[in-house]
Amino acid sequence: MTLKIDEKFSKLGLETHIGILDFEVEVGPSGPALLAAMEDGAETRMNELLGEAASTDPVIAGVRAAFKSLGKDPSRYRPSSEALTRRVLSGKALYHVNNVVDSGNLISLMTGLPIGCYDAAWIKGPIEFRVGMPGETYDGIGRGDVNLENLPVLADTSGAFGSPFSDSGRTAVGDRTKNLKFVIYGLNVDVAHVEAAAEMADMIISRFCAPD
Repeated sequence: MTLKIDEKFSKLGLETHIGILDFEVEVGPSGPALLAAMEDGAETRMNELLGEAASTDPVIAGVRAAFKSLGKDPSRYRPSSEALTRRVLSGKALYHVNNVVDSGNLISLMTGLPIGCYDAAWIKGPIEFRVGMPGETYDGIGRGDVNLENLPVLADTSGAFGSPFSDSGRTAVGDRTKNLKFVIYGLNVDVAHVEAAAEMADMIISRFCAPD
């Protein structure tokens, strides 16, 4: 499956590296080992930031700056990695959804990069990373209609389905998901950071989500 990146990102001087990994998965509740890893990850992140705001993390700050350059207020439309980090810093645990989504959230928390977990069965044709168009929306997971104008989005031939802000219900991972498309949104960050996140994803998804 090919990926096209809108030239608007480079014209704005935004270094853009989108990592896409394909996994065969078995979806279910997160087991004790993954739940423990999530707790450890939250504690590690809190220690790293030492009471500072999530937006002071340089990776999160880079994504926020990209949103602003595109014309989207990052304090109203927070990158998903920032929202997770803010949740942990406020003393709340990470959400528990299923082993795949929980693994993605753990990787996002640890790296500061927005992560997308998508059911590959619902993605049709080539994928494009582009800027949301005026009037463009989708049904966001737990959010209702999301205004995609000026947000960076992933789209296939059926339209937008993912974003570093919030993903759509159309390609959401559920109990019947067998093939996962795991996306790392390297927006306004160095490629080495995306590569490190990909290595982490390969280890965590293979450990906690692979079929028996």
